[in-house]
Amino acid sequence: MKQVRWLVWLIIVSQLFTAFVGRSLNPFAAYIGESFMLTNLQIGFLPTALFVGQFLATLPMGFIADKVATNRLMLLLMSIVGSGFLLLATIDGNYYIALLFIMMAGLGYGGMHPVTNKMLVQLYPMQKIALPMGVKQMSITLGSALSSIVLIAIAEYIGWQQTVAMASILLLLIGISVYMLLKPYEETFRSHSATEVSLISQMKKLMSSTPLFFSTLVALILMGIQVTFNTYLLLYLIEVKVWAVYLAGLALACSEIFGALGRVLWGIISDKLLRSNRWVVLLIIAVWIPSGLYGLHIVQDRLLLVIIIATIGFSLSGFNGIWMNLAVESVPKMLSGSASGYSVTFASVGVFIIPPLFGYILDQTSYLHAGAFLACVSSFCVLIIIVMLFKEKKRRVLN
Repeated sequence: MKQVRWLVWLIIVSQLFTAFVGRSLNPFAAYIGESFMLTNLQIGFLPTALFVGQFLATLPMGFIADKVATNRLMLLLMSIVGSGFLLLATIDGNYYIALLFIMMAGLGYGGMHPVTNKMLVQLYPMQKIALPMGVKQMSITLGSALSSIVLIAIAEYIGWQQTVAMASILLLLIGISVYMLLKPYEETFRSHSATEVSLISQMKKLMSSTPLFFSTLVALILMGIQVTFNTYLLLYLIEVKVWAVYLAGLALACSEIFGALGRVLWGIISDKLLRSNRWVVLLIIAVWIPSGLYGLHIVQDRLLLVIIIATIGFSLSGFNGIWMNLAVESVPKMLSGSASGYSVTFASVGVFIIPPLFGYILDQTSYLHAGAFLACVSSFCVLIIIVMLFKEKKRRVLN
């Protein structure tokens, strides 16, 4: 059991530092926007480029993870993320080349989700996977929080490009180190074909799962709102609330830290208080978001604002653990990697749409109208969850 925990911690460390670099777009959006002289719409396309890469890579990587040694895949993906951001740090002022390098990094960042999910499934039985899955998902927001605290502080002294370069090199070194530590256990992480049928037949099996479809649809909306919130929070606090850059970065870090806690605590809440009903948790999250955004607009006290930001982060970032549990629980264990890849891939569509649209509304109107747009989108998410709850209730009655 100690050996399993050691392997899990290596997976978590890998995911954490991948997020540390990959999610650095959130705190650096203001720096990149100023350096490249971008509009809010153009800033909105920065995270979109990352998730375009995620969209392209996640589903294929999910299927590959069901067939190939996952420890090797993890090294490959960490190398892609590190290389993409290292290249980003070398350019000066070319917005479209920057988008290309960010998209390249997104290929590795997105592929990490199904691969690390598959690695946990290879180590744990399904009935015991909720906690390690939640901790692994928590490491993503912790990595993002660390980037907000550490990288902004360094960037204030040496510049954002040099800071990104240093972080990228660190990720490459960690990827090699973790691979060497996992290599003696490669047989544990060796995958075999989940099925002899075609890729199309596997897709049909995944698409026939109603819980997987609805959880992916909800994740599409919540992921889009989450990335929008993380991207524009720093700008909002600086421009509207007139906060210093580092103070705004600390608020973003606070949001991410509470989001990391949410990824674990929401799973515990669903197991202990809601009889493992993940859908009720998603409903609570979706209902709170409009209220939190309204509070963010009307409150002026800094301490109270940080508390509101923390609760939004707890909800928006915290939903990922519940979502990943729903994805892997909705299919047979041998298709867990494919299900994760399928769900993350199609949920990424929300990131293509919502952040740029938010940026466009912001350019044309104000933060008030753009925030109202997010509240309306979240309300639509509530309706979808209610429909799914009725379907689940009807299914239990029929059974």
